[in-house]
Amino acid sequence: EDPLLGGTLTLRGNSLSIVRPEGQDTQRALASAEWNLRRVTGLGQVVEFTALARGDVYHTQDSTQTIFPAYRGEEGWQGRAIALAAVDVSWPLVGPLFGGTQVLTPRVQLVGTPPIRNTDVPNEDSRAIDLEDVNLFSLNRFPGDDRFEDGARVTYGVDWEVTRPDWRVSANIGQSYRLDDKAIIFPDGTGLSDRFSDIVGRTRVRYKDFVALTYRFRLDKDNLAARRTEIDATIGSRRTYAEIGYLRLDRNIPQVTEDLGDREELRAAGRVAFADNWSVFGSAVVNMTNRDEDPALPADGFEPIRTRLGVAYQDDCIDLGVTWRRDFVSQGDA
Repeated sequence: EDPLLGGTLTLRGNSLSIVRPEGQDTQRALASAEWNLRRVTGLGQVVEFTALARGDVYHTQDSTQTIFPAYRGEEGWQGRAIALAAVDVSWPLVGPLFGGTQVLTPRVQLVGTPPIRNTDVPNEDSRAIDLEDVNLFSLNRFPGDDRFEDGARVTYGVDWEVTRPDWRVSANIGQSYRLDDKAIIFPDGTGLSDRFSDIVGRTRVRYKDFVALTYRFRLDKDNLAARRTEIDATIGSRRTYAEIGYLRLDRNIPQVTEDLGDREELRAAGRVAFADNWSVFGSAVVNMTNRDEDPALPADGFEPIRTRLGVAYQDDCIDLGVTWRRDFVSQGDA
């Protein structure tokens, strides 16, 4: 109830054990404390300070059975300490536009950590890395706990939104720059493998609560080539709707790991309400990647990844549903 030095303290613990009949065994335990303080200046700038301390303990066995050396870590017991300090400043600027209201928000973030022993511990949960608009300002751009971004960097961007009756349009764009010249642990093709990152952003157009269109992108910092293109369109109400999505990843790198290949997907989903509280729904995800993009594919484009079909009942007191789902995924020889 009482803030610590005026800010909020968050404590977190995590443990993990993976035991493989054939392959690397990994055990992990970590504990962290994160302190956040948010203030608004007299001129309207929003300033947030963050301090993080974390300790990890790992145990690894049979690490040589992991194919990619970067995922193995050192055999036996390993410890790791992580410390981070960050300051994030944004400045919302509000004014009229097109008969509505616009908000333009420039944002700058500075993050610094001492060196972190990343390669001494295994990587089980931080492999599928991709810079996106949603993780551009994250304290750690890796998706899991096994890798933590170290060094000093500055991240900058701008958000823009205009609202008027029935319409809302928003967009953002940003990039980051590493302030030191130490070795970067991000693999090629992630958008983060150089001191300047790729450029990421999102544009969203919404009409009432009926039509929404979202476009997300990552542009190569050197030639502005599209490394990520993602489009989602939705039409309908919350009870009856149809949506379609498309994703293309063009990392322009040799596929040296299974988690960073090129990708092309098509998604579709829908829900139809009937009677008072009943609805039927379904969805499908299709892999459209061809052998030019991924030579390891057993087939050439338009292969199902996941399909789903179901019926649901929902009222103010109860929510019941039955879903049939099939995943077209191979695990080992199954």
